[in-house]
Amino acid sequence: MRKYSRNMRFPAAWLISSLVSWISCMAIFFWLPKTTTNELVIAIPTFLIATILMTILVHKLILATVLSQNHPLPLRWAIPWGIFSYLAGFWLSVNIPIAYPPGELNSYVSIWTIRLLYRISTGMGIGVVLYFVSFWIATASPGHSGNSKPFKSPLDVFKYALPMAIVWGVYLLAFFPGMMSADSMVQWGQILTGQFNDHHPIFHTLLLWLLTRITLSPAVIAVAQIIALSLVAGAWLAFFEKVGIKKWVIWIAAFLFAVSPVNGTMVNTLWKDIPYSIAVMGLTLILALVVFTNGGWVHRYQKAAILGIVIALVLLLRYDGLPLGIGTLLVCVIFYPREWKSWLLSGLICATLYFGVRGPLYSLLKVEKTTFLADASLSVIDIAAYSIQGSKADQLISAFELSNTTWSCDIWNGLGPDWRVTDLDQSIPVYQAAMNLSEHIPGLLLYDYRCSRSLEWIIWDPTGEVRNTSHVEVLVDPNPYGIEPDSIIPGLRDWISDWVITTSYDTSLNWFIWRPPLFLYLQMLITAVLILRNRNIRYSLLSLPVLLQSITFSLILAMPNFRYHYAVYLIALISIPLLFSPPQSMITNRENDKHQKNK
Repeated sequence: MRKYSRNMRFPAAWLISSLVSWISCMAIFFWLPKTTTNELVIAIPTFLIATILMTILVHKLILATVLSQNHPLPLRWAIPWGIFSYLAGFWLSVNIPIAYPPGELNSYVSIWTIRLLYRISTGMGIGVVLYFVSFWIATASPGHSGNSKPFKSPLDVFKYALPMAIVWGVYLLAFFPGMMSADSMVQWGQILTGQFNDHHPIFHTLLLWLLTRITLSPAVIAVAQIIALSLVAGAWLAFFEKVGIKKWVIWIAAFLFAVSPVNGTMVNTLWKDIPYSIAVMGLTLILALVVFTNGGWVHRYQKAAILGIVIALVLLLRYDGLPLGIGTLLVCVIFYPREWKSWLLSGLICATLYFGVRGPLYSLLKVEKTTFLADASLSVIDIAAYSIQGSKADQLISAFELSNTTWSCDIWNGLGPDWRVTDLDQSIPVYQAAMNLSEHIPGLLLYDYRCSRSLEWIIWDPTGEVRNTSHVEVLVDPNPYGIEPDSIIPGLRDWISDWVITTSYDTSLNWFIWRPPLFLYLQMLITAVLILRNRNIRYSLLSLPVLLQSITFSLILAMPNFRYHYAVYLIALISIPLLFSPPQSMITNRENDKHQKNK
C-alpha cells in the first residue's frame, strides 16, 4: 500500500484531481458573463483560479482519505467507487431541479450542448462530494458496543416494540376508529356480503375478514397494523444490537420512528399498502440478516421457510409486489449461489402459498375476476409496442417529442372508453412489438422524465403533488355502513391533520417529509457506506426491494400516491442506525477473542 501511495501521490493523484476539478468548475464558467471581450477576460481567469483551488482541495482530500495510511482504499475499490460516485452525482443532478445558466451568457454554443455539459459538470461536483463523504462516513465508525450476541428472547424485540405500539395507540385514539377511503369501503362491503372480487388483492380482504371476526370494527384492523409494524420495527432495532450498534443510537432511532406523524397516521389508515409496506420492511430485515451473517442466516430450513412466507406476503398483499418479491429472490441466488437449497425451499414455499391463494382459494370463494387492475396500470411500454398505427393511442404516444411542448401528463384522458380494444393489437409477433417499441424509446424516456418518474426519483418538484398522505383530509369516506369518525382525542387529531395537510401540499416542505425519492437515496447512501465499510458488494441487497419497487412504478401508469411508496419511507428511516454499525471484521475479531478466553 505504501508503494501504491508513493506512486500515486504526485503524478496520478494530481492528474485525477485536475481533471475532476476542471469538469466540476465548468458549471461556474457557464454562469459567468461572456458577452463582451472584457467579460471574457474576467471569466477565463476566474474559471482557472476556481479550477486550481479545487484541484488543490481534491488532491488534499485524496491524500487524506483514499491514500491514507490509516484507512487506505485499494485501487480495485477506488476506481469503481469513483465511477459509481460520478454516475450517482450525474443522476442526482438530473433529479434535483437545478437552474440552467441563461442562454445569452453562452451564445457561442447551442442551448442543448450547454445543458448537457452543465449536467456533466454539476454531476461531477456532486459525485466528488459523494465520493469523499461516503468514504469519510464509512471509515468514521463510532466503534463496537461490545454486545453482538444474537437475540434469543422475545423481550429483545418487545422492549422496542411496546413503546412504539403505545404511541401509535394514542394516534388511533385521535383518529378512532381508523381512517378509511373509498378503497377501504369496497373491501368492507365484501367482508359484509361474502361476495369477493379481485379488484383489491383477495388475500388482504380475507385478512380483514378474519380480523373482524374478533369484532366488527375498523379499529381491530388498525390495532393489527400497529402490532405488526411495531414488532417488525422492534426486530430491526434488536438486530442493530446484534451487529454492535450502540444502544443510545438505537433508542434515538426508536424514538424518531415512533413519534413520526407519517407513521402514526399511515398505520391507522386501512389500506392494503400498510401491511404490504410492513412485509417489504420485514423482507429487507431478512436480507440484512443474510448479508450480515454472510448467508449463514438461511442455513436452517426454518429460516428459509420464513423467507418464503414473507415473499409470498409481498406478492399477495399487492399486485405490483410480484417483480419485487421474485426479483429479490433471484438476486439472492446470484449473490449466494452456495445457499441454493435454501433459496429453492423459499421459492417453493412462496409458489405454493401464492398459487394456492390464486388458484384453489379463488375457486372455493368464487372470486369474481375484474379488469380494473389491467385498466389502471397498463404499461406505457405496452402501448408503445402494440398500438395500431394511426390510432388515437399511437398519436398520443407519438406526441412525446422534445420539440412538442403542448402535451401534458394527463394526455391519457383523451383516449376513448374502449381504446384498449380499438387501439391495441397484442396479437402481433414479438419481433414486430420490439421494433415498434424501439421507435418510441426517446419519447418514452421523455414521458418518464417529465411525468411518471417524479414521485419515484425527483427529490424536489416545484409542481409535483403528493397524494394519499394517510387519509386525514376526509378521515372516513361517506358509506352506507354507519362508519363515522369518532375521535377520542379530537384536539390531537385536528393538530396532526393540519400538520399532515400543510406539509404534504407545500412543495417547500413535502420533499423531505412525504416525497419518497429523498428516502430512496438515503437508503442507497446507507447501503453504499456499508459496502465501502465492509468491502462487500452484497450489502447492496439492503436497497434492492425499494429500488425494484421504484423501477416498477416507473414503468406503469400510476397516480403520485405516497401510500404506494410507504415502504421506502419505512425502510430508510429504520435503517439510519446502520450508518453507526462497526465493520463486521471488528465484530468477528471480538467474538474470536471471547471464544479464545472461554477456552
